[in-house]
Amino acid sequence: MALWDIGFRHIIDVDGQLLAIDTDLIDSAALLAKANRSADQPLWLVRAGERFLLQARQMIRLTKDEVLFFETNASSQMGMIERLAA
Repeated sequence: MALWDIGFRHIIDVDGQLLAIDTDLIDSAALLAKANRSADQPLWLVRAGERFLLQARQMIRLTKDEVLFFETNASSQMGMIERLAA
């Protein structure tokens, strides 16, 4: 079964938890809620080894071409070696 057959177009990772989302635009609070995280905690976008803090209720555009990786404070305690190993 192809991914588009089940209705989800975007795959994202929040603290190692893979989520499938159909919408093209989502705010950070809704993303945290989908990942069963508290909506008031910080959310970081991880791209090319760098972490970018997202603002509360910041809109995030999802693309079909890439998997986006996010971290909360709980996972930010990992060292660089553990993140590279993952």
